Amino acid sequence: MKIRPDAYLANLLIVFSLILSPVHAASPNSSSSVRFLTESAGQSLSADEHHKRAYQHARDWLQAAAPDATVLAYPDLLTRDYLEHGFVLLWERDDARYELETQVNVISLAGISPEFEWRAWQLRQLREQGQDLAYDVFATDTLYALLSYQAAIPQKGKQWFFGAQHRAPLPAPALPVREQVFQAGLDHTLYAFLYHRRPANQQYRALVTEIIRLQQDANQLWPTVALNGLVRPNEAVATTFALNLVENLRRAIDGHSVRYGGDLLEAVREFQGQHGLTVDGIIGPSTARWLNRDAQDRIRLLALNAERLRLWPDNQPNRIVVNIPDYRMTLWFDDQSVFESKVVVGRTSRRTPLFSSRLDSVVLNPSWNVPQSIVRRDILPKLARDESYLSQNHYRILPDWHSDQSIDPTTIDWQQVRVDGFPYRLQQAPGKLNALGRFKFNTPNRNAIYLHDTPARSLFSKSRRAFSSGCIRVEYAEELANVLLDLSGQRLTDYQTYLDATQTKWISLRRPLAVQTIYQTAWVTEDGRVAFRDDVYAYDTKPNRDVTTREPSYLTQQRPLQQNEHTQ
Repeated sequence: MKIRPDAYLANLLIVFSLILSPVHAASPNSSSSVRFLTESAGQSLSADEHHKRAYQHARDWLQAAAPDATVLAYPDLLTRDYLEHGFVLLWERDDARYELETQVNVISLAGISPEFEWRAWQLRQLREQGQDLAYDVFATDTLYALLSYQAAIPQKGKQWFFGAQHRAPLPAPALPVREQVFQAGLDHTLYAFLYHRRPANQQYRALVTEIIRLQQDANQLWPTVALNGLVRPNEAVATTFALNLVENLRRAIDGHSVRYGGDLLEAVREFQGQHGLTVDGIIGPSTARWLNRDAQDRIRLLALNAERLRLWPDNQPNRIVVNIPDYRMTLWFDDQSVFESKVVVGRTSRRTPLFSSRLDSVVLNPSWNVPQSIVRRDILPKLARDESYLSQNHYRILPDWHSDQSIDPTTIDWQQVRVDGFPYRLQQAPGKLNALGRFKFNTPNRNAIYLHDTPARSLFSKSRRAFSSGCIRVEYAEELANVLLDLSGQRLTDYQTYLDATQTKWISLRRPLAVQTIYQTAWVTEDGRVAFRDDVYAYDTKPNRDVTTREPSYLTQQRPLQQNEHTQ
C-alpha cells in the first residue's frame, strides 16, 4: 500500500488529534471509527480533500491548545502557519518569553491599549500555570498583534501616544514576516528576533529598567506632602511633613541620602531640577504636585515615553532634536552632543507640531513675512488700538505674496478691512525689533515652523517656556549659527559685514542637518537619573476607556543581547 505525501500529513494530524482527544473503541463497521487515508483501488481522495481534512484537524488542534478560541485574533493564520511548520512549539525558551512579555507589558503599562493590557495579563497567567501548549499558541497570536502594532506606528503612533486609544484588531502580518517568526522559533533565535524590534534608542532599555525599580514601590503607600502655603528654605516645618518629604525624595531620586537642614534643602533642589522646575528650594504647588505623583503614575509615564521612542528616527547621526516639554534643543554630530540651548515653544493654543525636516540654510538679519493667522489674532487687534503700531514696529504692507511693492497705510480704509479676510501681506523689516531676531534657521515643512533668534530674551529665564505662536525660539542663536557653519566648513565671521549692516543674507549649508521635534516627558539622563517634565500640551492624559481591563503585568528583569544571537 502506497501512501501519498498529502495523505501522510493528514494521517499524522489524525493521530495527533487522537493523542489530544482519544476516542473510544468502535466496531469496524461503525461510522465513528477513524480510518487512515490511503490511495487504494477502492478509494482515493483528491489533494483538495486532503488539504481540507488537514486544515480541519489543524483547526481542531488549535482549539484544543487554546480552549477559548474566541480570544485569538488570528485563528485562521495560526492554523495555517502551525500546520505548515509541523506544529513546532516556538516558545520553549524563557528568554524569548520574557522579551515578548516585556514589550507587551510596556504597551500595557502605558495605558494606551486595553487589548495589550489583557494580553499581558493572559500571558503571565498561562506561564505561571505551566500551560505550555496554550501559552505557545497565544504567544504567537500576541506576537502577530505586536508586529502589526509596530508596523502601524508610523501612521498611527501620533494618535496612540498622544491621547487616542489603540483599538484592535489590526491587519495581520504578511506571510514573509510570519515565516520569519517560525524560522526564528526553529533556529532558537526568537529572543534576538524580538529584541531587535525594540526601539534602537538606548533610552528604551533605561526606561524599562527604571520601571522595574519603581514597581518595587508600586503597591506601597506613597507618602503625601501636604502643603499649606509655600515652604521656604530654612523654615521650621512639622515633623510629619519632614518625614514624608524625606521618604518621598528617597523614592523619587533613588535612595539619595538626606539629613534635615541643608541636606534636605539640597535634595529638594535636586528633585526640582530632575523635574524641570525652578531650582529654588521653595516647595510650592508645582513641586508638591510632582512630589505626590505615586509609583503607578510614574510607571505609566515611563512606559508611555518608552513607546514614543518608536516614533523618532534612529538612523540620523547628525541631527537637531527639540524636545518640546523640556524646552531645549540639542545638536548631535556623529551621534555626539556638540551644542545645547534653551528654547521657547508654542503656547498651548498654538502648539509646536511634531515634525521632521532638514535645516538647509541660515538666514542673517531675516525679514519676517507674518503668517495670516498671526495677522488676524495679534496684529490687527493692536492696529485697531493704535494706528501707528505698524510704523513703530517697522512693518510694511504688500499687496500679496507675489509683490514687493509697499502700500502706504494711509491709503487704506481700515474701517472696511475685515479681520477674517485681510487682503494684504505684512512684512517686518530686519533689525532689533524683528520678531525673528538676527538669525533664522530654515527648515522647510508643511507647517511653516522653523527655529530662530528672538529679541524677547527674558522668557528664557522661565522654567515653563511655551509662549510662541508655534515656531521655536533659540536662546543661543548666534552660537548655533556659528556651529552649523563650522560643521559645513564655513565661518560666521566671513559674513560679519552683513550682520553689521543689518543686511539680509541667505547662507546655504554644505552639510544640511536633520531636524526632529519630539515630545518626551520622561527619560533617563547620562548619569542614570530619571528626568520628568510637565505635560505642557496634555498629551500624557489617559484616553477615555469604554472597557475594563485586567491590571497590567509586571516587567521582567532585563538581560543584554548575547553576541551569538543575531537578527532575523
